[in-house]
Amino acid sequence: MEIWNSRSLDNNQRFIAAIIAGLISAVVLGLSYGIIISMFHIIMSVLYIGIGYGVGQAVRQYGRGVHKRFAVVGALCTLLAIIIGDFTAIVGIRGIFTLLITPSMWPGVFKTWISMNFGTNINSLLGLLLKAFGIYIGYQQSVIL
Repeated sequence: MEIWNSRSLDNNQRFIAAIIAGLISAVVLGLSYGIIISMFHIIMSVLYIGIGYGVGQAVRQYGRGVHKRFAVVGALCTLLAIIIGDFTAIVGIRGIFTLLITPSMWPGVFKTWISMNFGTNINSLLGLLLKAFGIYIGYQQSVIL
């Protein structure tokens, strides 16, 4: 049947498509989250679940895979989206471009990110739990069951 369907992709091509879709969705969702947080100055950790779901659905839609490697791509892209969102929330949208071209800013921003995520209060713990749950959702939603 594949001879009649010239648009069909093999497993490796679908995996590459899943990686590309996961990276694009991670950048878009991470920047969107960071912009929202930098505008309102309120951390909404529940959105990490939505980020994981969005990235997982993008990997599932374009990868259409059933192997564990598609799930790992979904989890890693969700982690990337969370990191992009956190750094965008710290420095703002204009600061992201400055941060990319000015390596001397990296230690200060990294220190702020560490204190934001690993503080000794309940909000940091709940934020980490919701990030982990978002990564799990990205892992789970990336494969066709």
